[in-house]
Amino acid sequence: MIKQIIFLSLGWLMAVGVISQPVQAAKQGLPTTNKATFQIRPELPADNLGGPHLGYYNLPLKANQARTVRLQLFNPTAQPLTITGQVQDATTLTNATIDYLGHQPINRQLLQQPGSQLVSVPATTKLQPNETKWLTIQIAAVQSLFNGQKAVAINLSAVQPNPKKTIQNHYVYAVGLVLNGQPLTTKQYRAPRSPRIKTKLKAQRAAIAVAIVNPNPAYLKPATIDVQLQNKRWQLVHYQRRLTQRKVAPNSQFDVELLLGGKRLVPGIYRMTLRVKSPQLTRKIVKTVRITKRQATYINQRNADYQRHRLLIGLAGISVSSLSGFMSYRYYKRKRETAC
Repeated sequence: MIKQIIFLSLGWLMAVGVISQPVQAAKQGLPTTNKATFQIRPELPADNLGGPHLGYYNLPLKANQARTVRLQLFNPTAQPLTITGQVQDATTLTNATIDYLGHQPINRQLLQQPGSQLVSVPATTKLQPNETKWLTIQIAAVQSLFNGQKAVAINLSAVQPNPKKTIQNHYVYAVGLVLNGQPLTTKQYRAPRSPRIKTKLKAQRAAIAVAIVNPNPAYLKPATIDVQLQNKRWQLVHYQRRLTQRKVAPNSQFDVELLLGGKRLVPGIYRMTLRVKSPQLTRKIVKTVRITKRQATYINQRNADYQRHRLLIGLAGISVSSLSGFMSYRYYKRKRETAC
């Protein structure tokens, strides 16, 4: 059995300052308290946006210009290791947390040209005991520079051999890499949208999931997301969720879960107010929701009102026609009786 252990720091990776200490100590033959199978130290370039101590690669790109960056690998164990390298596009998980490990597939309709198509790393790297190697990350040139950002992670993993135990630790380092093209202007940002709403079970309890789409090729961070559902008939029946200091990956879709806290899901017509606010944009979405015992859906309230009014008009027309017919019948019947 393999137990997976993931190393992330500040939402991206282990910071350079934290990683460099164990690497240097191990190279000098000093004892290290790091229990990881292998250790890494990214080498951030001088033009890294945010500075050399940011903790992840944040690279400006130019048209028709390929570039490379490096990170250092070190094997502190007494066993040879094989390091596996993969490039994974970043996406957004439920409640606006970033996924760097591919737990959720990317939405190819939103992210039509993934950054992983531009980045490559060696599939495997072999390290002998106490050996240090440089791993090169290659970024392909683009003929026409894209707008916004493309976010990926370099996932490096190895299985720690332990013949005395049936559980083996699978260590994964997720090293963030942001590719920056032409910066988006304020007018180029598109408003987030909510294409659907549904009910679901969360820990065997009812919850409401509101889908949110970030159509922009740029991060929304730090983002505040506020969702409120108010029953139109019963003022006391309402559900809400507020998320702060969240990160939304470029060109991604995710759900915000409204946990009912044991409350009963009350069927009816609701007014939903969704607010998304970040330094990049602010958006307010108002929709009408129909909630039943089994499902929640968006409805067009104006269309529903029109259909209701048309039904009333139809019923009124039928009533008037019936009354007119009855009055005509009575009139002609009385006229015939008078003639006789």
